[in-house]
Amino acid sequence: MRKLSLLPVLLLLLIACKPTVPSKYIQPGDMEDVLYDYHVAMAMAKAERSDGTSSFDQSKYFYAVLKKHGLTKAEFDTSMVYYYTHVDYLKEIYKEVNEKLSDEAKSLGTSVGDINRYSQFSASGDTASIWTGATDLLLMPYPTMNRYDFTINVDTSFYMGDSFMFQFMSEYLYQSGSRDAVVCIASKYDGDSIIQTSSHISVAGLAQVRIPAVKDKKLKEMNGFIYLSGGNDDESTRKMMFLSQIQFIRFHNREKSNETTGQVKTDSVQRVSDARRSEVDSMRRGNFERLHGKPLPAPPRKR
Repeated sequence: MRKLSLLPVLLLLLIACKPTVPSKYIQPGDMEDVLYDYHVAMAMAKAERSDGTSSFDQSKYFYAVLKKHGLTKAEFDTSMVYYYTHVDYLKEIYKEVNEKLSDEAKSLGTSVGDINRYSQFSASGDTASIWTGATDLLLMPYPTMNRYDFTINVDTSFYMGDSFMFQFMSEYLYQSGSRDAVVCIASKYDGDSIIQTSSHISVAGLAQVRIPAVKDKKLKEMNGFIYLSGGNDDESTRKMMFLSQIQFIRFHNREKSNETTGQVKTDSVQRVSDARRSEVDSMRRGNFERLHGKPLPAPPRKR
């Protein structure tokens, strides 16, 4: 009985010893709300620019977010410096932010899109989800945090003529400088021939990298990496890229589905573009009034 009575005390001590964010910084729950509104605001700013509005000013959206939360730019920047050096906190915050963004887009009628259309597939069948790595990643442009390496295990379920697609959702939070992440995948086949597929990712949203089929050689191994470049900026410049819903899809080449597969490849770029535009427009309609306190203005008429 005496030992049992000590258990609540020990639990309280463990909770008390758990490190917390100092009170002078924006707390994790509040930071989730701020960063959620920040990304919504950036989507609206991007939509305004694509509408052809001449008075495009991205900063006005950012300051609208700060005003809503009663923050100064100095308070926001100071807190981001803290979280930038405490990656575990920031990763958990961004996981919540990403879920809120996805839920908001769906509630406003945005299509589920290509990022989720393969989620129901298992590791077997003609179309299979074969990713076993982390589904969420936070990259920063300094050693140990700027690159994620992965290997796709090739087994007897892989056939000659298989094609592949690597895809994920991304969000950026940059203090300054250009955005540039590189995805590179090396596929090694019989005879030690290697096909390297790479793509630069510079905008937020859905990214897809397709690895074409090789019909006359057996695949032996696949290795890849995602790398976030720091460019020529100073190391103290805050740059972050959050990747979520990472998937690696394998497609078996079946004669009966050749025509359908060809159509998917032809239309994939357009569908991704349309899905992203739909997400931006939906967030724009649903959140402009919340950020600015007035209805969304109509786009300028074309003369």
